[in-house]
Amino acid sequence: MQKRTNNPLLHLLSWLYGCGVGFRNFLFNQGVLKGETYPVPLICVGNITVGGTGKTPHIELIVSLLSPSYRIAIISRGYKRKSHGQRVVTRTSTVSEVGDEPRQLGLKYPHVRIIVDGDRRRAMRHLMSLPEGERPDVVLLDDGFQHRYVHPSFSILLVDAQRELHEDTLLPVGTLREPASARYRADCIVLTKCPSNLQPINLRIMQRNLALYPHQRIFFSRVIYRDPAPLASLVRDSEHTAHDPQHQTLPSGTSVIALAGIASPNPFYDYLERHYKVVARITFQDHHNFRTKDLEHIRSVWQREQAIVGADEPVYIIATEKDAVRLFDLKQQLGDELTTRIFYLPIATEILYNPEDFKKMIFQAAKALPSGLRPHL
Repeated sequence: MQKRTNNPLLHLLSWLYGCGVGFRNFLFNQGVLKGETYPVPLICVGNITVGGTGKTPHIELIVSLLSPSYRIAIISRGYKRKSHGQRVVTRTSTVSEVGDEPRQLGLKYPHVRIIVDGDRRRAMRHLMSLPEGERPDVVLLDDGFQHRYVHPSFSILLVDAQRELHEDTLLPVGTLREPASARYRADCIVLTKCPSNLQPINLRIMQRNLALYPHQRIFFSRVIYRDPAPLASLVRDSEHTAHDPQHQTLPSGTSVIALAGIASPNPFYDYLERHYKVVARITFQDHHNFRTKDLEHIRSVWQREQAIVGADEPVYIIATEKDAVRLFDLKQQLGDELTTRIFYLPIATEILYNPEDFKKMIFQAAKALPSGLRPHL
């Protein structure tokens, strides 16, 4: 349950924020502000809360389902990038140019066209202007639930199962970007980060709390952690190479330093505690841009823990996958010795109970055009 504050100023700001968001949604609902439609299936994956709900792993899941059959493009705003305007993600793009999540997707799926642009309409115009042989069959809109100027043909709303909407409130008191009633704009809701032993009674309670319309679909997903992979393995020809058994692995019980700069690091830390000997933790804010002093801090913690453990037992650093993407661009500053000691923990998303129904739904969404289609090219 969310911790509530009694600060009256924050409650006033939350009320004012809600008035602004509500008025904006009212203008869209009444057609005063209009979302543009395009002659291509557009699947939106987003949330209505700040903090991690697992958007990138779910985008990866959808890409893995569709990419054998469809030409896919992804549009992302490139959160916390240092560049401006529109960028096309390439294998040589850096985090500072495109953001960590587009960079991660670009490394995993080099065959997918990824556009970074805060103006999603401009990004869609770019995609629609491509030659017919390069134009995508389906577009994934990453974190676009609030970007209503682009009208999706199918919307997936992600909700952290540990932070249910009925227990939350609007920013800055809570974590909601929009009122919880915004969930009714979604065609499908996925409750993410569920425990693997989720009981049927808990499923029914969460479904009841959401109180969805009959036409809305609901699914439940959980995070799967893969074996740690060396930092250098981020550059590869496919998403499967990272799990190549020829890659160096870390045996259970290895002394490691856990490094995380994500919104909700506790599940990551808990997993490492269960499988390795965690001798230290290094925590940064979500989407943290590593600076020289941060790298020196990482190096000093590693040197300190290595000295404590002793030269006979190497100490490794295990970072989250998102942090590894940011560290990869800084390999020269890290140096060869430290780089070889850095691993990352790949993650994936698994749909619980009815994955075939989810797959079928995604394939149907990949064929559907927005209702009342009026192309704007």
